[in-house]
Amino acid sequence: MDLQILKFSNELLRIIAFWRVGILKLICINHFSLCIRRLKIFRIRVHSIETFSTQDGPGIRLVVFLQGCHFKCLYCHNPDTIPEKGGKMMEDEEIIAYINKQRGYIKNGGITFSGGEPTLQAKNLIPLFKKIKEMGVHICIDSNGFILTPDVKELLSYVDLVLLDIKHIDNEMHKKLTGQPNVHTLQMLEYLESDENRKHNNTKYWVRHVYVPGWTAIEKYVHQLGQFLQNRKNLEEITILPYHTLGVEKWESMGWKYGLEGVKPPSAESVAKAKEILASYVDCRVR
Repeated sequence: MDLQILKFSNELLRIIAFWRVGILKLICINHFSLCIRRLKIFRIRVHSIETFSTQDGPGIRLVVFLQGCHFKCLYCHNPDTIPEKGGKMMEDEEIIAYINKQRGYIKNGGITFSGGEPTLQAKNLIPLFKKIKEMGVHICIDSNGFILTPDVKELLSYVDLVLLDIKHIDNEMHKKLTGQPNVHTLQMLEYLESDENRKHNNTKYWVRHVYVPGWTAIEKYVHQLGQFLQNRKNLEEITILPYHTLGVEKWESMGWKYGLEGVKPPSAESVAKAKEILASYVDCRVR
């Protein structure tokens, strides 16, 4: 049983015991209120934590991989983060303890919340992000951009950088690749370019794009992506991520059929050409 729920149950048993022996009702009410406050401790569902990363934002970073994602990308290399159940529940202070322990390493980097999809847990992340912001630690989220609720907008007001994953610029291809349309992801980008964002926090973003032969590694799509990203003021970098097959064994271990069976990684020449095309459209870094 979850330790927090067990503690809560024990507290309720104490309340009943107090009531039966005739202790003042006021004591019982106060004790019950304390139980409720304890139960309201914000917790997030975490898949795993990486204490030293140089691939998830600027500098050396502590990366918290959250559990749960509403996309099911055919090439996902962390399919075990897709189910919303799983992982472990962690309280704010446990994450803060990780930050304090790694403070010397991440002082010129920060913390990145990846997944899974962080915005699925936006409401519970807000109090944690507030605390991290007060500590002066750079906050980054790696997101597919599908969710843009008031809670997500509030969360973004504490975020320094969004790694926005544009899986495919073509909507129909995006649906086939992820199971979801791309319209919401593109709307997230427009929000990050909006006056509303600039007014509240002016959160910057990088676009990350997995380059998959036969899917995204087609020149007409690269040109379309470049055209869409032209003249974006808050875009700091475009990162091309060459497709790989490192997640295949995880799919098999979960009893799932791998979605891109037989697809090979792109050639170095193909990746270089894609970067060249994108660089012709934008002023930001392309790597």
